[in-house]
Amino acid sequence: MRFSTKLKLTAIGVLLLAITSAWLHWKHNVEWAARVAWGEARGEPDDGMHAVLNVMMNRKRDPRFPNSLSGVALQPYQFTAYNPDDPNRRKLDAVAEDDPSFQRAKWLATFAQLGLLWDITEGATYYHSAGIERPDFLSEAKVSAIIGNHIFYVAD
Repeated sequence: MRFSTKLKLTAIGVLLLAITSAWLHWKHNVEWAARVAWGEARGEPDDGMHAVLNVMMNRKRDPRFPNSLSGVALQPYQFTAYNPDDPNRRKLDAVAEDDPSFQRAKWLATFAQLGLLWDITEGATYYHSAGIERPDFLSEAKVSAIIGNHIFYVAD
């Protein structure tokens, strides 16, 4: 009987550890995705953040990229708001948790993590600000959408 109680307590402990680990991983993905969406498209209508999250989700499914939202978000020099020398990096690092637009970014990122955010970019894996020229590496890519201040591309 005593062994059985210890075994049950161990099993419960392992289960709680697994649930906690999964929850922290899930929360980590939502947090990084929300920060990228907010950093890249703050000041735009919510569709701008939605579209950035679509790119992140499309990359997550693409074998050329990491298979998690946080992995996609943290790839060096993929999202300018995270570049160490970008002036927006300070804003991104300092955004308040209760900032209304950041709260919306977290809401959208939660839906993305759950797989419930429909793709308004038609499969885009890249984008850039409409204020700059098309980068050379996207010369063969198809424009899939123009949303807010960004042009979105599907590239092979």
